[in-house]
Amino acid sequence: MNSKLILAAAGLFAGLGAAAPANAATTSATIKASILKPVQLTGGGTLDLGTILTPSAATFSGTFTVAAAASQTGTFCAAGFSCTGSPAAAMFNIQGTNKTNIGLNIPLSIVLTLQNYTGGGTVPTMSISTLNSIAANNTTGSYTMQVPNSGTPGLDFYVGGVLTVTQATVGGNYAGTITVTADYN
Repeated sequence: MNSKLILAAAGLFAGLGAAAPANAATTSATIKASILKPVQLTGGGTLDLGTILTPSAATFSGTFTVAAAASQTGTFCAAGFSCTGSPAAAMFNIQGTNKTNIGLNIPLSIVLTLQNYTGGGTVPTMSISTLNSIAANNTTGSYTMQVPNSGTPGLDFYVGGVLTVTQATVGGNYAGTITVTADYN
């Protein structure tokens, strides 16, 4: 055999055996995970307006405000009324994951019902408009907030309110319940 022919055949077989590079493509994807601590809402306590003694005049009206704060400043008792007790806002504590939006719902008003009413007919009620220390009150009672840390100590906030008493208000002890809810947005 011709050596040139053998070399040419060997070169042909070698060329056939070596595959041409494939047209390969690569890409990557980002991997993400959000780990959230459970939202915890504790506290509450009592939104306390104390005892309000109405004037003896035939016509009167007084507005009483409990600030949404740890302590009360200013005069609570309306002119012409006598007040005893220590007005106090209800304190709540919210915990969750730092810098994650939490939706908070605080009712705009709460109905207070006269306790142990025996007068027959409809039980007398009053309404207290709420105030809170999270943000300026809005028309929905829904707020978005973030806690400044994860877990303890969380964030304390207060709910106070505004109550108006008139000569039409039936005397006695009134009570109601404020239900605050929180969850991640």
